Amino acid sequence: MVKYMIKKIHEEDIAGCVNVIKESFLTVADDLGYTVDNAPRFTAFATTEDRLLYQLKNEHRPMFAL
Repeated sequence: MVKYMIKKIHEEDIAGCVNVIKESFLTVADDLGYTVDNAPRFTAFATTEDRLLYQLKNEHRPMFAL
């Protein structure tokens, strides 16, 4: 049996989260023909460490990972 754990995201986890988000959404971007030039606000291209850190620290958004 596979066990999963839900983990609260902390500041030190942000870089890893950005990598997972970008890699995950790049597959969709490739399928749909999205590029940074024709869809710069698409999640694969718009997610940055600065943006997630701001959301975590300033907007106090709860973040979790599985």
